[in-house]
Formats: sequence, structure tokens, C-alpha cells
Amino acid sequence: MKIIVTLLGIICSAAVFSQNASETVIGEERLVIRGEENSGNASEAVAIINAIRTEVRTSNQKTGQKRGFTETDYKKLINKADEFMIFKQYDDAILLYKEILTEREDQYAKDRILEAEALRAKQQKEKEQLEKDEAIRLQAELVPSATNTNTISAYAVHFTGALMSDVSSLAQWTSEAFNIEDPYSDFLKPGRYSDIVRELKNSGAHTLDGIAIPEKTRLIIYENSDFTGAVLLDVTGPAIVNNSYRYGDKRFKHISSKLFHDSLQSRFPQSVRSWSTSNMHTWQKGSMEIKTEGVE
Repeated sequence: MKIIVTLLGIICSAAVFSQNASETVIGEERLVIRGEENSGNASEAVAIINAIRTEVRTSNQKTGQKRGFTETDYKKLINKADEFMIFKQYDDAILLYKEILTEREDQYAKDRILEAEALRAKQQKEKEQLEKDEAIRLQAELVPSATNTNTISAYAVHFTGALMSDVSSLAQWTSEAFNIEDPYSDFLKPGRYSDIVRELKNSGAHTLDGIAIPEKTRLIIYENSDFTGAVLLDVTGPAIVNNSYRYGDKRFKHISSKLFHDSLQSRFPQSVRSWSTSNMHTWQKGSMEIKTEGVE
């Protein structure tokens, strides 16, 4: 009799490593969990379940009586599953909650499974979006600057410490949009920037006063670092935004209504030029996101 049980144990142990086995059973007692989630990153949860099942099996063999999980076993599963939720290990959490339901009806476990599945889907969607954004950044085509043969990303946003216009001029205190030789300017590719002042080496040093956003690019500026606080600007290009703090300066009176030179007039006509709703000098305390809109 002992030999038969031992042989069965060996067979069942080997079945744990079978990728296609849905579950392994001795008599009516289930030793390992279903393979649906087992193929993912749920190895820690599998180890917990198998340890508890082994304790139950050993107890049954010693007493000759069949028992299920004890209250201590349930608490261990619940506590560990809740811990997995905190650390966003949703596969592990779902596995433990489902194991509880194999032994008894438990509304808390059911509700947590639904929550974990929703959070897992959201996590996957965010991961896919990050991968998509990274691919766009890597594959973004390069276009020539308006004034020289050097290149910048087609989706880069132009920031300047002067006013954005169609000519770079110290006397007029203006920068030509997307002239990469402009000494007051910075060009940032699509991405998330948690601290603006750290990124704007040139424009920030001269006080931020002008922004040019190219076509199919969206710029969102937040009041505080780490993408918190009020949204100060949310605009999709083509667009030019100049600092309203300078609006009363006669040098810039016609900057939004003037005709730019041909190559910039077609990209940034008067209809896409505007003044900020607040002093842009304070925006450097915040954070920003640069996204591509509708780019295949």
C-alpha cells in the first residue's frame, strides 16, 4: 500500500512541471493550481498554495481524516493576496483569491478578483502606451531647421527665453521658431519631464517667454513638479504661445498678428498664435508632458 502511494506521489510531482496539465489530483485532493495563471509571473503564489496544500495532505495522511483549509490557512492566503495587491503583483493576488474560492464562498475574494483584473488591465494598457511612446520617440523623423542644415526632431517643442517670432534678434528680444542656433532656446522631444527648470538650460536661464509646438504634438504643463497641480497649458500644435507678462511691451505689440517669413507663416499662421493665461516665468517650477497626437 505504501509503495502505491509513493508511486502516485512521484507521478503527481512530475505532473506539476507539465505545462499542459490543468491540475493535479490525488483522490479528490487538489495539489497544484490551474495552469492558466501558472504560466505567468505567479510563481510565488504557486509556492504558497502548494505549501498549504502539502500541509493539508500531510495532516490527512497522519489522521486518516480529510480536512480542508483551516481558518489560519484562509487568513494566510487573504493577507498575502492583499500584500500582492499593494505591490501591484496582480497575477499572484488573483491566484490566491481564486484558491480561496475553491474551498468556500467568499465575497471579499470575489470582489478583490474583479478589482485586481481591472487594475491588471490598466497596468497593461499603460505599459503598451509607454512602449508606443518610446517607439515614436526612437522613430520620429528628423526635419531640417528653418535656417541651417542641422536637424531636430519633427515632434520637438521649442522653448525660448525671448518671445517666439520669425527672427532671432537680440535687439528685438525674439527667437525664430525652430532655429536651433538660437542662443536662448531649448528643444525637447516627446516625453515626460518631472522638473521643467532642470530641462530648460538656455530658455530658463533667460526667463521662459515663448513656446512653439509643431503639428501633431501636444504639450501639457502642470503647476508643480511630478505632474501635479493645476494644468497651466494644454495645447496641440501647430501653435505658438508667448508670455502675456510681455503683452504691454511695445516691441511685441504685433508679434501675434505680423506676417512671418514664408516657411514659418505657413506652419504658424496668426490663427495659431496666442498669449499665455499666466506669467510663464513661474511655469519653470512645474512639470510637463510632450505627446505625439495621431502619429502612426
